[in-house]
Amino acid sequence: MNNQKTIVLVLRSGGDFSLQDVLLLTQKIKDKWEAETRPRIICLYDKVSQVYDLGELQLIPLNTELPGTWSRMILYSPKMEQYKPFLYIDLDTVIVNTIERLFELITDEKKVVTLEDFWQKGKLATGLMWFPAQSKKIDTVWKSWKGKMTGNRMDYFLRKYLKPDLYWQQLTNTIYDFKPSKGNELKSIP
Repeated sequence: MNNQKTIVLVLRSGGDFSLQDVLLLTQKIKDKWEAETRPRIICLYDKVSQVYDLGELQLIPLNTELPGTWSRMILYSPKMEQYKPFLYIDLDTVIVNTIERLFELITDEKKVVTLEDFWQKGKLATGLMWFPAQSKKIDTVWKSWKGKMTGNRMDYFLRKYLKPDLYWQQLTNTIYDFKPSKGNELKSIP
């Protein structure tokens, strides 16, 4: 794995998140990062028309009109190959400790790693995902999609065309979901 790690975020304006959330997440990553070589953090953002380098954060145009989470389909585009391999992180992620350890868990950069849905075992979730370079699996998703949104959730579409090589939960027990489901709400950080 090369020395500088790449982390990608996606911000589609008009929803629950703003540039402030990107800046907060970037700050948390930076504050917890221990290695001397700082990560390259990229945010695809629909409110910029050119690249803005803000030091440890680059804002890059999100060139898609897709609504909400569907805008993340751009991550599967051949245009993203120049940034791979990279770790994608959802904006609703809370960083408690360094995420450097996640990079250390990737022993084979060619494998696709996603979350296992916390409430539907054996099904992928994409809030935290490793995108390998030159991946046939990622290419298959892009070619199968063809710009058609099916259903109301991107993860449901992805489950038809992408079988991850590993789930993060197979590699670590340090990832939790704080969202309540069926009365099961995580009330403290383990």
